Amino acid sequence: MQRAFRRLLWNSSVALNIRYQVSCAQRSFTSAGSAPLSPPSSPAVRLRTYQEQCIQSVLEYLSKGHRRLGISLATGSGKTVIFTQLIDRIEPSQNGATQTLILAHRRELVEQAARHCTIAYPTKSIDIEMGNLHASGSADITVASVKSLTSGRRISKFDPARFKLVLVDEAHHIVASGYMDTLRHFGLIESADLAHTPALVGVSATLSRFDGIRLSDAIDHVVYH
Repeated sequence: MQRAFRRLLWNSSVALNIRYQVSCAQRSFTSAGSAPLSPPSSPAVRLRTYQEQCIQSVLEYLSKGHRRLGISLATGSGKTVIFTQLIDRIEPSQNGATQTLILAHRRELVEQAARHCTIAYPTKSIDIEMGNLHASGSADITVASVKSLTSGRRISKFDPARFKLVLVDEAHHIVASGYMDTLRHFGLIESADLAHTPALVGVSATLSRFDGIRLSDAIDHVVYH
């Protein structure tokens, strides 16, 4: 799996592949009982003013107990940067959950999110659930293709109680059946107690649909647009 993941990232970015090999080496050394390699330094990300405002808006709504949030950002505004930065800004949940799941419906979006997370969080474990790449279910961050995640019993290895955050890219697709099945697994649909579920943040350039299906079935508040 690691070799396939390295090939995937090599096709996307040579520089990132080098970082990922270091990350893989760290995990190999750690699992063998040896001291891990020193992680590469992560360059500080300078957020634009509107990006920081967006993050603060999400945090404000979460602090008030709202759990299912949407962000509307124009194409090219750095939505992947924003939701990547949200991962460390959102505190572990009341039950100590720390893991994050990122959902996307296209291969290039899965790859892009994995690249950003690998660069932003060189010391975190990052898995991909897509095609023949099978995540462990216990990584700090899992980036998943919705189609793969909902295939067979692949979703069953993800314990909702261990997740503090579910991020959805291109969230205008969020009411499609695969997404809804995933959100239902994490208690984010038809739950009487959202306070004990992961936070849900959906990001899209346009939080609207043309088929009459309501996004409100999955998102309660659009907190930034």
